[in-house]
Amino acid sequence: MKDSDISILIPTLSRPDFLLKNLQFLVKLKADFNICICDSSPKIKTNFRKKLNKLSKIIKIKYDHKPSFKCKEAILFLLNNCKTDYAAYLGDDDFFIPNGLTKCADFLSKNLDYRVVYGKAILVDSQSISKPNLSIKTSNYWGSRSYQEYKPEARLDNLSDNYLVNLFGVHRTKEFLEDFKPSSISPSRSMSEILVNYITLAKGKGKFLPVTYLIRQTHQSRYVMSPDLINILIEDNFAESFPLFISELSKAIKGNKKISDKKSNSLSKTYLRKILEKYSKSQKVNKLFSFCINVFKRIKFYFKNMIFRNSNYYRDFKIYLKIISQL
Repeated sequence: MKDSDISILIPTLSRPDFLLKNLQFLVKLKADFNICICDSSPKIKTNFRKKLNKLSKIIKIKYDHKPSFKCKEAILFLLNNCKTDYAAYLGDDDFFIPNGLTKCADFLSKNLDYRVVYGKAILVDSQSISKPNLSIKTSNYWGSRSYQEYKPEARLDNLSDNYLVNLFGVHRTKEFLEDFKPSSISPSRSMSEILVNYITLAKGKGKFLPVTYLIRQTHQSRYVMSPDLINILIEDNFAESFPLFISELSKAIKGNKKISDKKSNSLSKTYLRKILEKYSKSQKVNKLFSFCINVFKRIKFYFKNMIFRNSNYYRDFKIYLKIISQL
């Protein structure tokens, strides 16, 4: 598997500094992926254009400016125009590790019953990256979960109990487009992400490989799904997406398997209930013990951060965090 067989799809909106740093990181590691960018920024600064053109002479960049597009529309545009057999979606503020990306795509090419593959990932506070190593605030992003059960309902049971955003994994481009299309019409941004993750694992297996794969950043301008049920229902049109979730996941579960419409529909409703139950529990806890829990979380994160920075899982990320800090 070659880097050139894979496309990295990056939607972006008014964050040129994040995007340029992302591209500079790939240049530094001499990556040969196809970098496909859909920029929804209302205006493009001349200085940004110059820097992008300079980077385009070193790595393969396909840049499209679509100022009217929302994030979901941008991802769909990138998928529809992707020319390679394999693709991976990346936030403009995150970083793929080239070697891990290629190994995941290679595994996918040899295992047709798998629909998505991903590797080790960490979450890092963006401001702490430039500080000495001991000050870096970091944690394990999604652990080492795989979804290799034969039956789709078994994989979805696993996903409901051990949620993972496989949207950031490596996919076959045609399958990725097929899985994402229903999500692209969801009126809720939160449900859009949840739905594609469920559809993907309803249609095939998901595999974790022990390779350094992804660095995600936390910062003030990053979109974070609300943990509060009332807020997400009112502010993000979550409830309006329920019929779409049930109908599309039901189709995905049924697929070519001998599952009745009644059973697939019932299973879809079961998974929606599980999603809502998690939000409901979070809401009750936040109302009753919000202050105490926030204090406890800070203390817990402090010690988890110390332990994680000494773990084997984290070790191989150090060299890449150093590169990022010097960009």
